[in-house]
Amino acid sequence: MQHTATLAYDEALIREAAFCFWRRTVGWGFPLALAVLAVSLCVLLLGGNRSWIVGVEASALAVGIGFAIAIYAVHYRNAMTRFRALVSGKATFIAQDDGLSFSSELGSTTLPWSAVTEVWRFERVWLLLFSKAQFSTLPLASIPPEMQSFLLQRVEASGGKIV
Repeated sequence: MQHTATLAYDEALIREAAFCFWRRTVGWGFPLALAVLAVSLCVLLLGGNRSWIVGVEASALAVGIGFAIAIYAVHYRNAMTRFRALVSGKATFIAQDDGLSFSSELGSTTLPWSAVTEVWRFERVWLLLFSKAQFSTLPLASIPPEMQSFLLQRVEASGGKIV
């Protein structure tokens, strides 16, 4: 069985996909840990503490914030670079029994379903993960419900995780 969809991308969708990836990757624990660290640092500073512990906490907070920003910035920049190279803003997505294909004016690729390790589902986009840091964005407005069901079924049957 073969399903075909024309995927339509725009900057807002790419930005949303990058943010969704960032939010799921970083999770809630990391920002919570940074908040606890920031409160601890403030308590120390307000208490007049100027020891090396303050320096270590301030450094850890700065590195943590920088790390979180870098994760978003790198994925956003990479996605926007690929989007801007896609002059038409469109790609063709084909899902069939033995694999999936993407094609656009930039080129094409065909992958077996086993290449998709996870599907991260969000309100307007799905992210097909091929590794911890590599994914393709599927705009749900471009994919009919029966194709969505087929995709989830094939990914699960190939050992992929649906989140």
